[in-house]
Amino acid sequence: MGARGPAAKPPELKLLEGNRGGRAIDLTSMFRPEVGAPPMPRDLSREGKKAWKRLVPELLHYNLLSKVDADALETLCEIIGLLKVLRRSINAKQELLLSENKDPAAAIEVSTPNGMRIQSPTYQALNRETEKLRSWLAEFGLTPAQRARVSTAIRSQLPLFDVNKGGEAAKPDPAGARSFADF
Repeated sequence: MGARGPAAKPPELKLLEGNRGGRAIDLTSMFRPEVGAPPMPRDLSREGKKAWKRLVPELLHYNLLSKVDADALETLCEIIGLLKVLRRSINAKQELLLSENKDPAAAIEVSTPNGMRIQSPTYQALNRETEKLRSWLAEFGLTPAQRARVSTAIRSQLPLFDVNKGGEAAKPDPAGARSFADF
C-alpha cells in the first residue's frame, strides 16, 4: 500500500512559498546525507555494472545519490541487469521460433503435462522483476510520478558578498527562520 495523502512539502519549499501558517520551520530536522557516489560493488553482474555506470552520473548530477545508498543502488542495478538478461532470453527464443516458421508468441507460453497452455517461467520472472524495478525506481525518484515527491540534498550556497573584497558574508540561521525573508 502506498503513502496516504499528499506528500509533505519540504521545509525549503514552505519558506519559498511564504510560510502561510506562520509557524516556525526547522530546516535542520531533515536527514540529507552528503552527495557522493558509493563504490561499485565487485560482485555486481556484468549487466548490473552497465546499469551502475549509466545511473550513477545522472543521480549525482541531480543530487539524488549518497554513499549510504550503496545497497539500494546495487539492488536496483541488479534488477535492471536481470531484466535485460530475461528479455534477451525471450527475444532469442522468439528469433529461433521465427527461423523455424513458428509463432513467436510461443516464446512466452509453455504446455503443462496435461496440455494446458500457461506463461513460461521466463516470462513470469520477467513480469515479477518488472514490478520490482518499478518500486525500486520510485525509491530513487526515477519514475515520472515520483519525481514530484523527490527532495534532493541541499547544495552549498555561495555567500552573498565576497569576504576577500572587504564585504561581509551573510550568515542566516535556518533553524529559527519563519519565512524566506528571515534569511
